[in-house]
Amino acid sequence: MRSSAPLYDSLAPAYEEHFAVPHRRAYDDLAWEICTAALPTPPAEVMDVGCGVGRWAERLRDAGYVVTGVEPAPGMAERAARRLGQRESDRFSLLRQRVEDVELRPGSVDAVVAMGSLQYTEDPLHQVARMAGWLRPGGVLAVLVDSLHALVLELVAAGRLDEALLRMSTRRGVWTLDGVDADLHLLDVATLRAACADAGLEVVRVAGLLVGATAHGRDGLRRRLESDYAGTLDVERRLAAEPGLADAGKQLLIVGRRPAR
Repeated sequence: MRSSAPLYDSLAPAYEEHFAVPHRRAYDDLAWEICTAALPTPPAEVMDVGCGVGRWAERLRDAGYVVTGVEPAPGMAERAARRLGQRESDRFSLLRQRVEDVELRPGSVDAVVAMGSLQYTEDPLHQVARMAGWLRPGGVLAVLVDSLHALVLELVAAGRLDEALLRMSTRRGVWTLDGVDADLHLLDVATLRAACADAGLEVVRVAGLLVGATAHGRDGLRRRLESDYAGTLDVERRLAAEPGLADAGKQLLIVGRRPAR
């Protein structure tokens, strides 16, 4: 797989603007609501895998959590370090490496969040098992990935049937930005549920984020968000509450918990 690090390095200077557009802001807002509702109370220790420029890490730290960010893209990591600082008193530390290379003592953190990073690893299901092993009893793992089924349906609607069938068979996608390509895994609810179960986690929430993008098309959802962000977000919140619609979301969010002893 082609690494995502060069693409994210090129994106780093404009990453805040990248997430300011309505549809990205919407799934980010929904993911934050779901994840923070599931997290242990502060000052729990949280691993933010693929922390980027530190957007979530900063919010978690400011909410009272002790946060360790993991970020392999040098440009992203540098901005995260400048944004949060790395002094112990700031309750933030940064590992500038791939999640595959992180060595963490089993049962040493209270939560792991991986918002959009897992799909770029060589073996996402293996990483679910590794991250689950880092959790203390009662700890929470929250993972956000791109949806296989939603992308396939989007490609069919766009008249790109051959590409849709290719994505379905290979379960791989490509993100291209400014001429830089990054390969990614496309996942579905059944696969994520099985990975959590195999890792010894109880699945406590599955949500499809931006189901409206599949129903109305990405541009259709964008227009709705631009005209009535709060109202459209509430519709998406209600759709995300229906587990049977999860595979229709542009993003899949799954939350698992390690049983308390």
